[in-house]
Amino acid sequence: MIITIQSQNYTTALDSAHPLLIKRTLNEPSVCELWLSLAASGSLAVPVRNQSLTVTGDDGTAYFTGYIAAAPMPEYAGLALEGPRYRYAVQAISDEVLLDQVLMAPSKGASGQSAGALMTSLVTRTAARSLVTSSLTLNLGVSHFAPDAGTPFSGCASQVAGQVRAAYRALTGQLTLTPVPGATHPLNETDGSLTLSNLTLTASVKRALANDITVCGENEAWAYATEYFLGDGTTTQFPLSADPYYIASSKAKIITELFNEAGINPAVWAANSTYFGIGAAGLTMMGGNGNDGQTPLTWIDPIEMGGTLMLEVDGLTLATNSAGIVGGFFSGLLTAASCIAGFQATAQSGTGAVSLQPVVIGAATGTSYSINPANQYTLRVRVHCQEQERIQATYYSFGDSGGISGGGKINLAGANLLFELIEVVDGVAGMPVILYDGAIPNLPDTCSILPASSINLQGTMRSFSLTNLGSGWVVCTPSGGAPFTRRVGPSTANSECEVERTGKLAFYTGYIPPVGEQIAVTYRTQGRAVGRSVNSASQSTLAAAGLPSVSAWIGSVTNPPARSSADCRTAASVIVQASSGVSALWSGTYKGTRLSFASDVWPGDELQLNATSLSLSAQVVVRTVEITYTASSPDLVQYEVTFANDWADDLAIKTSITVPATTWLPAPVGYTPMANLNALTVTALSGSSVTVNTGVAPPTGGGFEVRTRDFAFMPGSDPTLVLRGSEQTLTFARQSANDRFYIRMFDGSTPPNYSEFSTALFINLPL
Repeated sequence: MIITIQSQNYTTALDSAHPLLIKRTLNEPSVCELWLSLAASGSLAVPVRNQSLTVTGDDGTAYFTGYIAAAPMPEYAGLALEGPRYRYAVQAISDEVLLDQVLMAPSKGASGQSAGALMTSLVTRTAARSLVTSSLTLNLGVSHFAPDAGTPFSGCASQVAGQVRAAYRALTGQLTLTPVPGATHPLNETDGSLTLSNLTLTASVKRALANDITVCGENEAWAYATEYFLGDGTTTQFPLSADPYYIASSKAKIITELFNEAGINPAVWAANSTYFGIGAAGLTMMGGNGNDGQTPLTWIDPIEMGGTLMLEVDGLTLATNSAGIVGGFFSGLLTAASCIAGFQATAQSGTGAVSLQPVVIGAATGTSYSINPANQYTLRVRVHCQEQERIQATYYSFGDSGGISGGGKINLAGANLLFELIEVVDGVAGMPVILYDGAIPNLPDTCSILPASSINLQGTMRSFSLTNLGSGWVVCTPSGGAPFTRRVGPSTANSECEVERTGKLAFYTGYIPPVGEQIAVTYRTQGRAVGRSVNSASQSTLAAAGLPSVSAWIGSVTNPPARSSADCRTAASVIVQASSGVSALWSGTYKGTRLSFASDVWPGDELQLNATSLSLSAQVVVRTVEITYTASSPDLVQYEVTFANDWADDLAIKTSITVPATTWLPAPVGYTPMANLNALTVTALSGSSVTVNTGVAPPTGGGFEVRTRDFAFMPGSDPTLVLRGSEQTLTFARQSANDRFYIRMFDGSTPPNYSEFSTALFINLPL
């Protein structure tokens, strides 16, 4: 072994009283512990904290690279001629310790990235340069990743690796991410590579084999509700029939940037410093190279386009001849053609006068507004999508027949858009001007967020923000007039109303709906996500053997987070395929020397155990590796390896036995829901009837069912049934001044499959 500390060879100083110990744990930093006895008159100094330490085998194997984590502690070793002598305990942590020591730039989430790109982004957020990321090429997708505030780099890296059933490693200054298993180590009784006396198999007492799995998840959005009220000129608050869905308030502020640091923060922004900087007025835009999409300022995390989002640019000034896009959502390339929603700055030929106009799906549309270079402007884009989870989680495991995976579906949806502009003259803000109020049929599942994409933008920007406002959207129709969208959000954002978490629609002073104005508030209700899956083959086998056929497990999935019942069903399906298999609970330890294995062993590797005397043939995943070494020539390296399969010890799917009190149990088995009617629109509403367009053609042999009570959809007739129809357009009668209608699609199966969630119409209008 060669022990190097800060480029000096300390091999001869290794103390023989204690063996060198290296402990590797799956998706955690590695730890190295050793003791040094330094000659009194030697040239080797006592190591200090943060010095680099490497342990390399005589054959060149890199066993450990890292940094001393704490000042070495002395231990009295005895009395020599020179006086008292000491040995020093050295503890080092692998290379990522330097990243763990810095505070990562906070993130409220990234969606739709590959695991390799997301891991690279995590390194970027530390602003550290001690790890090379060029090998992070793993292309497995991560639907959504939102670390808890304050989680260090290694904790975030562990979560990312776990979501795709991979192992990360920081070694020799290189960060790698490899699918599990990384390397395979065959151990066979017949050829002598497996020593049975060194193998210990352990029985799990945490849980048994299971063939009926119920998975609980987070709060999710349920019914697609539209609730109607009538303005009377005085009422400011309207109670909703259900609590609206909101994400946690701690995650609502996605981006808040005041541009008040010494420079643009490279941990969260990607920018060209030639054209963007920080000055007394905030962000300074200093032109561009004249080419569309080549000079952007980009938030490094792709954002999930779900719920109601508000993008805000404040304190904007633009000089003459400015050109580019300000405050935009982009999909794919960062050119104007890929701008889903933003403000396009255009300079007139000859005069250089600048105007701002909304861009919707790459095309300038709506009202154009002329800019005064002496004034400041506030720009806002509100985007409302009824789907909250745009990319479902992907879950991975391993069973008797090999790898198992499921999920990753994209939820398609359209969106409503509202663009506004406010001109500020001498510090006095004018009234908001609506430049565009419309909708698009298809909204990308994720977008890049850009304060500016410059062709030749010249000016300043005081602040930039992106906020999740929940699931609410409000459209009002004056008596005898055309419908228009109300500005939803906090009063500080020049909003007209707010859909409150407490279940109220509240209008601010000056924006009270007048007499006869019809109010339509769209939102999602909320409930607890849950899903269930059963392995019928396992149950049949147990029943045939005269054993109890059902072995159930119920709990929650914590990583990847189960944000919807669809995620829960996927997780349950993947888990039950692994948890009911013969190899589900294999775990234990194996001891050997470096000669026992074909190569160095790391967590995430696979041991192939074959012992004919035990009728054992198993593939197991290495979880920890303890390497011990006592000075010898040649190297005599001892390994103690612990292993476990996915159900014996959580690997890619992290679980807990917690069952939230709000979970609706038992969850249905073998549930195949029809599509939700998230495109349903009300085409006519009067005091006597309602006409809706479901937005989709009816399925063969099926149609649409309307009821007065939710979660009561089934064949047959009862008092809650309003009608069943096989036409895309349905008309049904009003029943009271406070009608509650729930609509789902069903197919021709027996019994029929229904949409998972209802489209709800709550009508608080006189008959």
